[in-house]
Amino acid sequence: MTGQSIETLINTFTPKSGNAEALLKVQLDEIAKLRGKATRTGWLGNEVYRAADGSRLVIVTRFQSKEAKEEWAASPEFAAHLTRIAPLIESVDSLPVTLAGAFRSVGEAAPLRLAVITGSTRDGRFADKPAGWIARKAAQHGFEVSGIDLRDVTLPFFGDPQASDAQKQAAGAFRARIAEFDAYVFTVAEYNHGPTAVLKNALDHAEWRRKPAGLIGYGGVGGARAVEHVRGIAAELEMVTMQAAVHINFGDYLPVAKGEKQLSDFAHLETSAEKMLDQLLWWGRSLRSARRAVPAEQAGA
Repeated sequence: MTGQSIETLINTFTPKSGNAEALLKVQLDEIAKLRGKATRTGWLGNEVYRAADGSRLVIVTRFQSKEAKEEWAASPEFAAHLTRIAPLIESVDSLPVTLAGAFRSVGEAAPLRLAVITGSTRDGRFADKPAGWIARKAAQHGFEVSGIDLRDVTLPFFGDPQASDAQKQAAGAFRARIAEFDAYVFTVAEYNHGPTAVLKNALDHAEWRRKPAGLIGYGGVGGARAVEHVRGIAAELEMVTMQAAVHINFGDYLPVAKGEKQLSDFAHLETSAEKMLDQLLWWGRSLRSARRAVPAEQAGA
C-alpha cells in the first residue's frame, strides 16, 4: 500500500434516546477488542469525540488506503460489530475527507512536561535522594518538572478483581495524571535482581506509548539488572528509554545514604545525568512533535 493516500472518514452517530452513554461505552469497548484484526487490514486508528450535550458521537477513522477500508468493511468482524451497535443507533452519517492543511500552535516550543516518578515505597528508602537530585537538574535543563511519589497513589494490583471502588478511582486518576506528561524519569531500586513490584504495577496501570523515559538505578551493581528489566517492560509499553542511564553503585550509595555526601558530589553521576537529560530533551521534543502530527491511535496499535 506504499504511496497510496490515507483514507479518512468522519462518522457521526446519533444515538437513540437514552442510549448516548451506552453507545459511547460500546464503541470504546469495540475499538479495543477489534483493533488487532482491524490493524492487519490497514486500519490506522480512531479518534472518538462526544458532543458536549451528548446528542452525537463522532468517530474519525483512518485507513492506509481506500482498499484497506473496503477490506475491513467487508470483514465478518466488522459486520458483527455493526450488528452489536445497531440497537443503540438512530442514524449514522459517514463522510470521507482529505487533509487540506495542518497547523501547529505556538505551544510546540513550550517546555516539556516531565514527571519524576519515585519508584519505591519502602520504609527507609533511598529513592527520595535521586528523585530530588534529578528533578533539580531537569529544571535547569528547561523541563517543567513534577514529582509523582508512588507512596501517594493507592493503586490496586493490576487486574485485581478484589480492588475497591476507591482503588479503581485512584487507578483512573493515576492514568489521567500520567497522560499529562511528555517525558518521565523513574527511580529504579534493585531488589532480588529486579525492580520493585510497585513500579511494575504502576507501569501496568497507565498509558505510556510514544513517550521517552530516563532511568536512575541503585542497588546491586548500580541497579543495572533492575534497569534492564524496566527497559524490557518499557519496550513492550512502546516507550523509548534513553541510552544513557544513571547507575548509583554501592560506593556512591553508602555515603549519600549516611548523609556524608550528595549525589552531586560525584562527577561521574553528574556526567551520566547530564547525558541522560540531554537525550531525554531531544527525544521528548521529537516525540511530542510526532504525536501531534500523527496521534498514537493512528500510528498502529
